[in-house]
Amino acid sequence: MPDRSRARLALLRVAAGLASPGRATRTGELRLLVVRPDHLGDLVFLSPALTELRASLPEAHITLAVGPWGAGTAQLLPQVDRVETHPFPGFQRGPKPSAVAPYAQAARLAAHWTGRYDACLISRPDHWWGAMAAAFAGIRSIVGWSTPETWPFLTEALPIVTGRHEVATNLALIRHFVAERGRAASSAPPTPGSPPLALQVPRADAEAAETWLNRVLGEGAGYVCVHPGAGAPTKLWPEGQFRGLIRELHDRTGLPILVTGSLEEADLVESTASASLGAIPTPGEFTVPQLAWVLSRARVCVGSDSGPLHLASALDGRTVHIYGPADEAKFGPWSPPERHQVLRADVSCRPCGDLQECHVDPPLACMTEVPVADVLEAALSLL
Repeated sequence: MPDRSRARLALLRVAAGLASPGRATRTGELRLLVVRPDHLGDLVFLSPALTELRASLPEAHITLAVGPWGAGTAQLLPQVDRVETHPFPGFQRGPKPSAVAPYAQAARLAAHWTGRYDACLISRPDHWWGAMAAAFAGIRSIVGWSTPETWPFLTEALPIVTGRHEVATNLALIRHFVAERGRAASSAPPTPGSPPLALQVPRADAEAAETWLNRVLGEGAGYVCVHPGAGAPTKLWPEGQFRGLIRELHDRTGLPILVTGSLEEADLVESTASASLGAIPTPGEFTVPQLAWVLSRARVCVGSDSGPLHLASALDGRTVHIYGPADEAKFGPWSPPERHQVLRADVSCRPCGDLQECHVDPPLACMTEVPVADVLEAALSLL
């Protein structure tokens, strides 16, 4: 372990020793805080666990704490009573703040949480920052995973099971919490699609998305969605291959191709869509709930490993996922096998798990060596 990491662990353990023990839990309604700082796909993977939590503790008041980047996805989670947004350090996709800023921010968040909650679930295994804020807020019960940086702040630290899907990991945390409080917890082993991802698009968003589809494509028209973006540069399938796929898909099916993406991805979306007159670019056109509806209504959705593809899976859409550095055993689609296809290159270095940079030559072979013909065949098989 590098000296810098050892020093940080030592400082975190000193900080944990300074945290004040929480007050006794009051009787009556359980005030529960669930912390999930990640982006879209990780929140989607949390939904089956939230469903079991709500069913097992119907009297609890459940608050979900997410980053501002997760607020749109949180609108799709009917299991929670309240959503808080906080700019969790380390999850902003932009310049990093000073070394001191995250600790000052944690102190402010601890002051905000003080006296508000009886228990806290840290659902991301390595999220020591959220656990630290909860400990300094004096929350009596803080449950999470036993990673070196996180466990000093927890009152219950669960051992991590490596290689397990994120949905199963989230379920294990919730089931432990429920069982420890004397409630019946499910013992059914989770398998892709069971329990299902549980999202609900608000009616107003579904109607707005349907109105757009009817106006642009015609009422009841079929279409294909292609999502070329991803949350990390190493997860991007090459733009040229997406362009070739779009040409082939339109030529073979005659269906319009909606190319989706955020406003920040406008250049990529517009350039990708220019491959065919049958492609329609939609950068920033939809809110997250509206995008979920559009993706779920498509005949098939194709994209790199990304959150929007999991939105489509969660709403029973048919999907083709292209995986590179991420491990599909942990982060793959959680839907019945007949409703999705996973494509990956046969290269020895994957899955490396490095989402920031590639250290092999040729670079990003795990993405570039997934051929257009294979992706096209997978999409056509699901149509």
